[in-house]
Amino acid sequence: MPLVAVTYVKGRPGATTTALGLAAVAPAQTRPVVLECDPAGGDLMRRLDLAATPSLVDLAAAARGATTAEAAIVAGRQTAMLGGELVPVVVAPAGGAQTRAALPELTGTGRPVLTTPERLVIADCGRLAPGSVVWPLLRLADVVLVMARARPDELAHLREALGELVDLGTDRLAVLLAAGGLYPVADVAEVLTKHVVEDLARDPGSVSVLGPLPEDRKTAAVLGGDLIAGRRWRRLPLMRAYADVFTDLAPQLSVAPAEPLPKEALG
Repeated sequence: MPLVAVTYVKGRPGATTTALGLAAVAPAQTRPVVLECDPAGGDLMRRLDLAATPSLVDLAAAARGATTAEAAIVAGRQTAMLGGELVPVVVAPAGGAQTRAALPELTGTGRPVLTTPERLVIADCGRLAPGSVVWPLLRLADVVLVMARARPDELAHLREALGELVDLGTDRLAVLLAAGGLYPVADVAEVLTKHVVEDLARDPGSVSVLGPLPEDRKTAAVLGGDLIAGRRWRRLPLMRAYADVFTDLAPQLSVAPAEPLPKEALG
């Protein structure tokens, strides 16, 4: 199964929420697992009221001696209840030092823990900075999903990082526009593509632009552990948008599209 890395370069556009949302809409046969790989430290332990162990630290330790990648993931995972969906997660300690020490153990040569054939791995990589320890993880990813709001400051920072992101590989980079932007997706795609072609001399198909995600505080609260989901929570706008994003990415991931919502959920 593939590896999806979710990251951003400016602001707080909802990378953790998106990682959880994509896992919740992924087809059951992909057996998704969310890994907190943010070098600044994790939030899910407290956000979803999970235990301190096992964690990413345990996963990294298991990766050194486990006979299979699945065995290592089992050693580090917990299960979160998200709106009636059981989603396996590997939490990270709040202090970023342990995460920064653990990540090289997961991306080193001969340790294909993040690209296990048994599972879809969705890695929440947090904010991307030059020289970050998550860059080796991004190079392993089948899709790098970079989130940004369509606002001048966030797009300017994204534009500066685009050269290094495009060099990760063809057809692997997707920009996902978060809620709260000022410009339509077509305009953002045109500006980024022009930069890729004219300034970076790269293929115009090197980056795709998805979204924008809707403003939906209710779904964000469910995924953040602050609200108990109703019976039809999957009909909420943000969940439906995540299903669309997963369907858009499915060809690059070589998996089936997101499962369609039941008819009663479409209202």
